[in-house]
Amino acid sequence: MITIDDFDTYPDFPIEGILFYDIAPILASPERFREACIQLMPPTGSQVDVVAGVDARGFIFAPVVAQTLDVGMAMVRKKGKMPGVDLLESSAEIEYGARDLAVSAGSVEGKHVLVIDDVLATGGTARAVAEMLERGGAASVRFSFLIEIGELPGREALEGYDITSVVTV
Repeated sequence: MITIDDFDTYPDFPIEGILFYDIAPILASPERFREACIQLMPPTGSQVDVVAGVDARGFIFAPVVAQTLDVGMAMVRKKGKMPGVDLLESSAEIEYGARDLAVSAGSVEGKHVLVIDDVLATGGTARAVAEMLERGGAASVRFSFLIEIGELPGREALEGYDITSVVTV
C-alpha cells in the first residue's frame, strides 16, 4: 500500500509556498512502482477504452495502467509538443502559473477515458483536461491521481467526475 511516507517532500519548490511531493522514491522501487500502478487502476467494472497520461509525470504511470487494462493510451502534452493537425487544446491556471495543453482529437472521440496524473491540487489542469476531452467527444472521463492534496479545492473543481486518489494529504 502506497502511503505519504513513500514520497520525499521539498518545501518552497518550484516557488515559495508550494510543498512539492517527489515521486522519485516510488519510481526507484519496483515494488512500490508496481503497487502505485495497481492502486491507480479504476474500480472493477469501470468502462475504460483509453488511458490518457498528463505530461509529464502522468506519462510514467499511464502506459502501465493502459497495458494492464489492454487498452490504448493518449498523451495529453504541453501545447507545442504535440504533432499533428487535428488537436484539441486547452489552458489551465495552476498553483504557480498557467499551462497550455493539447491532445490528438481522434484518440478520445467516443471513448471512455481514464486520465492519470501525479497530483490533484487546485484541479485546474484536470478540469482543463476534462473539458478538452469532452469537446473532443469523449463518452466519459474519470480520473486517477497518485496524490490528492485534500486542503486544496481540486475535488470541488472536478465535481461530477469519478476520482481515485492513491494518497490524500
